Amino acid sequence: MKYFNMDKPQKLKLTRDLGKHIKRGNPWIFADAVEKMKVPEGSYAILVSHKKEILAHGFYSPHINLAFRVLSLGDTKLNDTEIVARLYRAIHIKKHLLSTENKCFRIINGEGDDLPGVVADYYQGVVVLKLDGPAAEAFWNKENLAAFFMEQKDIPVSCVYYKRKNREEDKGEVLAGECESLHEHEFLEHGVKFRTNIIDAAKTGFFLDQRENRNFIRNISKDKTLLNLFGYTGGFSVYAGLGGASQVTTVDIAPQAIKASELNWEINLLSSEKHDAICADAFEWVLEAQKENKLWDIVITDPPSFAPNQKAIDSAKEAYTKVFADSLRLVKNGGFFAASSCSGHISFESFLEIVQEALSKARRRGKVLLIKGQPEDHPFPFALPDMRYLKFVYLQVFKD
Repeated sequence: MKYFNMDKPQKLKLTRDLGKHIKRGNPWIFADAVEKMKVPEGSYAILVSHKKEILAHGFYSPHINLAFRVLSLGDTKLNDTEIVARLYRAIHIKKHLLSTENKCFRIINGEGDDLPGVVADYYQGVVVLKLDGPAAEAFWNKENLAAFFMEQKDIPVSCVYYKRKNREEDKGEVLAGECESLHEHEFLEHGVKFRTNIIDAAKTGFFLDQRENRNFIRNISKDKTLLNLFGYTGGFSVYAGLGGASQVTTVDIAPQAIKASELNWEINLLSSEKHDAICADAFEWVLEAQKENKLWDIVITDPPSFAPNQKAIDSAKEAYTKVFADSLRLVKNGGFFAASSCSGHISFESFLEIVQEALSKARRRGKVLLIKGQPEDHPFPFALPDMRYLKFVYLQVFKD
């Protein structure tokens, strides 16, 4: 079974000495470091140094900044047997996450599982497959990847759905099996029920990377009021409700997300009187809440990524600082604040500096109680810190 395209392997020459960089395990080579080739997107390529040393095998994109993604080091040709071994390895180190209480996890996390450009999430029988960009789409055989998931016996799979970017008219297709109710697929996460529209929702259908952070919020919410800004479909909100929060407020700009947050609250048999679901621009809403002197015991601010690329880092830092400072002003004296970011271009060190600056602007002091990142099913190569993208900082906040 062919899992990838290896037609006419190309030799790709480095223009810079990146031998150590590659041998230490960084699997990304950018366009300014290689001689450009006129070849099809996703072509199999052999990377060679200026000394003609073969450094790696991988696939190439002539049209984007991330030009080459490493598949194997040295002069080791990739084959289908190795791909199957990597797929099984990824499943074996994560399948313990499945239990009677938890029916969702990330099976494949791209380079973190030695399968560049491949992402696969599991939602109670449904595998949602995504390929990262045109090069990955051209290189990988998605139908045969789907066949592997259907045939393996380690986790129960009823169907595989291939998801494209939401802005595309054709959002995806069923690759294998029978996918029923993808518009309202229900699954368990730590015993909590969620219902997602896999076809139309962001990413693969849910933000599984915040799973452990949501569970943490459940453990500390009893008898507290909680504000969930950029709350999307209410993940943190539902966990807070189940943890015994006295009142929960969810704010998101998307009407469909707010409706979903209300549904997720309802299917967990929580009292509707304890949940305020507000469809509004969170940036503007926090300013109005300040004018009304509203305060909460816990405020969670988890905005979308403000830094999709390196050029946006400076503006992203300003945006994060402002929204975190505005959010901090809504925390009761002695209350708690959770700041999060999903931008890989913002390092952990930079993120902590942003939170510190936000505290200063809000004229607050903060005591760090917890710093977390992505869970174990979202691994990343040690040499590729850009894939350590998720930051979650939990503080106690003081006004004086």
